[in-house]
Amino acid sequence: MNNFLWALTFLTVVPISSKSDRGFQRTGAVACWFPVVGLCIGVFLSICSVLFSAFFPPFIVYALVLVAYVTITGALHLDGLADACDGVWGGKDKESRLSIMKDSRIGSFGAIGLVCLLGLKYAGLAGVRDITTSGHALYAVILTKLSIPLSPFSANVIPALIVMPVIGRWSQVFAAALSPYARSKSGTGSFIVEETTAWHMLCATLLPLCLLWFFYASLGFVLFAMMVIFILVWIWHIKKKIGGMTGDTLGATNELVELLFLLSLLAVFKR
Repeated sequence: MNNFLWALTFLTVVPISSKSDRGFQRTGAVACWFPVVGLCIGVFLSICSVLFSAFFPPFIVYALVLVAYVTITGALHLDGLADACDGVWGGKDKESRLSIMKDSRIGSFGAIGLVCLLGLKYAGLAGVRDITTSGHALYAVILTKLSIPLSPFSANVIPALIVMPVIGRWSQVFAAALSPYARSKSGTGSFIVEETTAWHMLCATLLPLCLLWFFYASLGFVLFAMMVIFILVWIWHIKKKIGGMTGDTLGATNELVELLFLLSLLAVFKR
């Protein structure tokens, strides 16, 4: 469990005793736990959404859920997105791009990227409430058997909140397994990129695939294929710009794939 505890500490602000580091080894096996940590975050967001909905209207609930998401993750991946936007699109060559990404100050590209992403995520969550998912999905069947009403909130919003963090953290494993590390010196994400293999990627893929099938039946595999195509294009683009992945671009991958997941739900299950 040391790998899981380390992943939980790394990807969230949950306080874990430093004793858990004693048995941790810097291997790619830790990446296999990223989607599991995403599932923990998704359950937390679902609970928050249920509690918030008891006091506030939906348009406030979605905003508070995003605040809860940023809080539980310590804005880790949003910081990576901002740095990646500044570096990848603000630099003239590989060296300048990597140098800009090291700068802790946020630039215009990073600020614009954060505003656009958070705004679209909010709109995506608000829109997911009105989609029509498959009644043949195992999730819908179980709720029906238990006589639990399939409201737009329980049928659409909660599944999206559970799957979104899982698919985002899986995307980091996918990108790390298929990319070299871009920097000559080790950084925050260096051992994840360097140590994650295709085998770790396959292990990490099991959970998101099962969840997509559980909540969205066969169309869940369509959503998965859309994520894979986007990540492959994104990897190609980042390799062209800086030669490989860094911790910042892995964080950006997480945020962009989560947004794509919400937009894909709206496209595939639109009324």
